[in-house]
Amino acid sequence: MIASNYIRLACFLLLLTTLLTGGCYKEQVIRDPEVQVPAKRVFEFDRVNAFVDLQERMLLYTLPSDTLPSFRPQVNFGEYSAISINGRELVNDEINDLGEVMVNHPYRVVAQSNTGTDTFQLFFTNLPLVHIFTEYPIRDEPKSLSWMELQFSTKDAPGSRTVGYATYAGIEIRGRTSAQLEKKSYGVELWENIYEKDRSAPILGMRYGENWILDAMYVDKLRMRNKLSFELWEKIWSRKSGSPWRTVHPGIQEKFVELFINQRYMGLFCLTEKLDESLINLSEGSSGSEGVLYKAIDWNGGATAFTTYNSAPPESFLWEGWEQVFPDDQECWGPLAELRKTVVLDEDRLFREKIDTLIDLDCMAEYYLFTNLILAHDNIIKNYYLARYPEQSRFLILPWDLEGSWGIMWHGEESSTNGLLENGLFNRLLEQEEGEFQELLESKWENYRESVFCLDSLLAPVRQYTDLLKRSGAVERENFRWAGENIDLDQELLYFMEWTALRLKYLDLVFD
Repeated sequence: MIASNYIRLACFLLLLTTLLTGGCYKEQVIRDPEVQVPAKRVFEFDRVNAFVDLQERMLLYTLPSDTLPSFRPQVNFGEYSAISINGRELVNDEINDLGEVMVNHPYRVVAQSNTGTDTFQLFFTNLPLVHIFTEYPIRDEPKSLSWMELQFSTKDAPGSRTVGYATYAGIEIRGRTSAQLEKKSYGVELWENIYEKDRSAPILGMRYGENWILDAMYVDKLRMRNKLSFELWEKIWSRKSGSPWRTVHPGIQEKFVELFINQRYMGLFCLTEKLDESLINLSEGSSGSEGVLYKAIDWNGGATAFTTYNSAPPESFLWEGWEQVFPDDQECWGPLAELRKTVVLDEDRLFREKIDTLIDLDCMAEYYLFTNLILAHDNIIKNYYLARYPEQSRFLILPWDLEGSWGIMWHGEESSTNGLLENGLFNRLLEQEEGEFQELLESKWENYRESVFCLDSLLAPVRQYTDLLKRSGAVERENFRWAGENIDLDQELLYFMEWTALRLKYLDLVFD
């Protein structure tokens, strides 16, 4: 009975018209899911299922606002014959007036069936919810077949409402060192069917994509440093009159969510776009002027720090700490090899003549200031991408995985407010006698200090997100789920504010 209820609901969810990015997105009807997992369904509000943690007897449901003075949803029971909330008996398959409801407030649910009575604690949240069902172990590779359900609030012309979205998906554990942590991050690929045919969707108002990341943010007790960093990176480019990027978002977007896996609450995550060639509208181009995307993945050996050139490019997609991300059907190391030779091997005269034909100096200056402002120690030698559009000769640079920033290292320990990040490329640019790159940095710093690098501008979003996470109750649930975390957002916010103010003072002296 439980499995059949799950299948019926899953098929119904695929018929929903879901509002995404302000428009209508109609789900394709596919056959019954073959992910046969036990799924207890307690009740639905307005055809959207309340997600349940069976171990903790907790229910979560997304509200479109912090408080609804009169919540009147259509209620449908799952496998139960009678349900009450705070003593109020609900009527199945009818609109029920639940009165005022609010986020982060416990509601007692008593559900009766022919086998007995179950008691749950219901919480409303203002964050989207993700629930992944799978009967297979979740490994590093390959992805395991799963069924993903998502609920979130969206604004219609008459007001706001909670809607649902469902799809097949593949799920795997992602990360290197982070995969060893108790709270895992996950990679998710949307599938149309059990045969792993890719599908693309604009989840939570972000771009159309097939591959997504559920970032655990475990080493960051503030739970937002990566999100804050990418939003700042985007602000730098959005205020420009012209941009070399062929996209409005030269980076990734992220949304806070609360995650369940197999009816077990997993905590607070960020649903994140995956950085790939489609995100920056990169295409192949012609031979000799290909569009390419390289990722610096390993700092060992100095290749990604532009301090060594040890071997010729191999017939492989990996080369001395670099990974060729695009194109993915043939090796194309020529552009990177030319850049590496110029930086590492050429004398100063040749370096000066060639370097601004190989890299976009303006973009490099933005990256240098950005990574030094947030002191992203793990993003100057690895965790960055070099991209070159077809029919262009100059590389652009963009960051990735910025969790170790704003006063913490990659392992979560506190970092100093002093010091500058460096690698071989930036050092050679700064060492040139003309001082062109240094002057560019000083000019940009002065300009940004009056806008996106202003202290109030840097602190506004962190205050906003801190308030959001506290009001939603997600941090309390995070602390309960991951015993020993003891996250105090007020304390973390104070540290962030003090560190940022001191960092700005230090850099003002450097770039004065």
